[in-house]
Amino acid sequence: MSYELALTLKIILLVVMALSAAFLIFAIVKQPGNSSGSDAITGAGSTDTFYGKNKAKRFENQLKKWTIICGIVLAVSSVLFFVIGLL
Repeated sequence: MSYELALTLKIILLVVMALSAAFLIFAIVKQPGNSSGSDAITGAGSTDTFYGKNKAKRFENQLKKWTIICGIVLAVSSVLFFVIGLL
C-alpha cells in the first residue's frame, strides 16, 4: 500500500472516529437514567398521557439503537486504523 493512500485512509478514519465518538457522548448524555421508583410513590409521573409515554419510549429506543450503532462504528474504525498503521 502506498504511503499517500495509507495517510488518506488514516485521515478519513480519524474523522469518522471523532464524529462517532462525539455523537456517542451526546447520545449517552441524552439518555435518561433509570428511575429508582420514587416517582411512583410521590405520584410525580402520573400526569403523563398514554401518547406522551409512548413518544418518550420511542425516542429512548431510537437513542439506544443509535448509541449501539455509533459504538460499533467507533470500534471497527479504531481496529481498521490500527491495522492500517501496521502496514
